[in-house]
Amino acid sequence: MGLIAVRQWHGYISMFVAPSLIFFAATGALQTFRIPDNKEAPVLLQKLARLHKDDVFAVKPPRPPRRPEAGRPAQPVEKPAAKVSTEVLKWFFTAVSVGVVVTTLLGVWMGLTQSRRKLLLLALLAAGTAAPVLILLA
Repeated sequence: MGLIAVRQWHGYISMFVAPSLIFFAATGALQTFRIPDNKEAPVLLQKLARLHKDDVFAVKPPRPPRRPEAGRPAQPVEKPAAKVSTEVLKWFFTAVSVGVVVTTLLGVWMGLTQSRRKLLLLALLAAGTAAPVLILLA
């Protein structure tokens, strides 16, 4: 297989997987800071996060309340303060996620503007967008 064929197949596969790559990078960035886990987060974000983690497009059911242990009143559990390195790592991974989204969008744009087979690439892009939606609806 020559270099030209490898580049063509790379372009075709990239167009098909680009929508999923963008979805996972974007929802992963939101989950880094647990944004969708917040009860005040928009329902759509909560559903997209659950789709990312659990392959289900639905809001996570509420947890049942904890039973207090016999003889002890229920106390809220306090989380320890996050280390500075943990916060820096979260921001780094968020920056990586943004970079993946931007470079994927640039790759789609380059593919569509530099190829003679725009219709095929658009069809692959549409198929890569529609396939997970149709599978989810099945």
